Amino acid sequence: MTTAAVRLHYVAAIVLSFGLLAGTARAAAVPAWPNLAAELPSGPGDAGCATLAGVDVNDNGVRDDLERHIAQHFGDDPRVRRAVANAVIATQQGILATDDDDSRAAQTMLLHVGDCMGAIGPILAPYGDALWRLRRLIDDTPERRAALEAHMGRVMRMDDIAREEPGWGERCERRVDEAVGGDLRRR
Repeated sequence: MTTAAVRLHYVAAIVLSFGLLAGTARAAAVPAWPNLAAELPSGPGDAGCATLAGVDVNDNGVRDDLERHIAQHFGDDPRVRRAVANAVIATQQGILATDDDDSRAAQTMLLHVGDCMGAIGPILAPYGDALWRLRRLIDDTPERRAALEAHMGRVMRMDDIAREEPGWGERCERRVDEAVGGDLRRR
């Protein structure tokens, strides 16, 4: 395995398991996450597990069950909520990936998320348990687990994905699928 592939696997494993990358928090003007108490979608029930994509009634890129978990367990810091939501979006794109191009796009998003999460690592640190619980909710069906494993298999065969851009910047303030591109739900 090439050095780049080893590095990518390491970064993917960290972000997919929501480990925290070393980094320093830097104040940034981040648009507020919506008022989640007022705008949370209802629980999707069994319909949320019927497909790989799940249910996202407000079309914000985050499955409704995971959006509710983020709102309930990740405090009020908009950087934390944006970073966690972006990790969910990137991982969901991996679940939806069906070929090398899709997996490359999803992995590029995940690397982007890792850079942003690393920039706020100390702020994310208190949420370690909630991150671990969220990880188990993401691939909560046998089909999602199999799809994510297939995606990671494709990623492991890739030599390069994207360059790193450490630090919290304007690109971290938006949805990762919009900042990086490649929303597979739209195909």
